[in-house]
Amino acid sequence: MKTITTKITLLIIIGFFQVTAKAFIKTPDTNSCLQLSGKILKLKKFSSNTYTINLMRKNEVIETKVIKGNNEFKLDLKKNGWYTVKILKEGYVCRTISIDTRLENENEGYYKFAFDTELIEEADAVTLNKSALNMPIAHISFDNQKRWFTHSVAYTNEIKNRIYRGHVQLNK
Repeated sequence: MKTITTKITLLIIIGFFQVTAKAFIKTPDTNSCLQLSGKILKLKKFSSNTYTINLMRKNEVIETKVIKGNNEFKLDLKKNGWYTVKILKEGYVCRTISIDTRLENENEGYYKFAFDTELIEEADAVTLNKSALNMPIAHISFDNQKRWFTHSVAYTNEIKNRIYRGHVQLNK
């Protein structure tokens, strides 16, 4: 009798932990197809300890996150949409990233894409190409051959070339 009571108690405890754990685990929306995560590198120690992430769709902010320090941010994006992520920090140039979440039916699923980026201080941007600074630094989309979300290296290199074209960096 004691072993049956012990087994029942254990089953109840295990069931409770499973239900409790599911309540704390964030499951993506069924329409979500991409978890985008990122981290800002090399922020000055004396600057404020936060930066803001704005997730935009159709030129409207749909989600804002304030991130402390150089912690990672995470965003869930729905399939078949165009998004812009704006990274904002006082004293730095706004950084934007463009994301296309269109998927063909055979590629449906939940994917993850992580990246690191650096921000340019406003003081350092004085001699840089302003129109290029306003362009998204990266474009992320689904690559049907790789069957994964990737960023366009050619696009990013072109934007970086435009930003720094004619810029001579002096050794400090």
